[in-house]
Amino acid sequence: MKYDLSKKTNRFAERTLKDFSETLFSLLEKKKFEDITVNELCSVCNYPRATFYNYFQDIYDLLDYCWGNMSMEINIEDYKSIEPDERTQVLFERLYEFFEKKKDIVNNIMLHNEIDGAMAESLKRFMLLKIREILSSCGCVKNKNMPLEMITMHYSNTLQMVLEFCFLRKDSISKEEARISIDYLLGTLEKKGGLL
Repeated sequence: MKYDLSKKTNRFAERTLKDFSETLFSLLEKKKFEDITVNELCSVCNYPRATFYNYFQDIYDLLDYCWGNMSMEINIEDYKSIEPDERTQVLFERLYEFFEKKKDIVNNIMLHNEIDGAMAESLKRFMLLKIREILSSCGCVKNKNMPLEMITMHYSNTLQMVLEFCFLRKDSISKEEARISIDYLLGTLEKKGGLL
């Protein structure tokens, strides 16, 4: 991202970033991510292209920014204060509540964006990075004979799969069934290996 988010943002920058991200999600409810152009985005949110490029390299950069915002809204960054053996369930609870609150938007977006499309792949990469960050801060992972990347992929894929079964499948599962599934799919690793 071109814009440095580590420095204090002014109200204009905050409003501009919010407008771009809200417009992107509004467009995603109507069409595939791959079909959205910077021109269209700028036209809909009434900003010149130059303003877009002051903040972002391209539309994928904006999408990454949106995932970062989502993680702050979900409080993923707050994992260090959570007991290691509770992190998976707390992370799932936060993700579930977020998707439950935005269920209509998520369903509309997924009508136009395939699970293996660019938008979903971007979200999967983002979740993988976040889970790697969470796991790498857990001292118990360093003592294992498995590569961190393998453990990270297992946790990330499991959480994504369970969320998909909760919100995107016709034969969806309840929140309680999801909790049981996560406990079953990840619990063996956690109990035997002391992960998370």
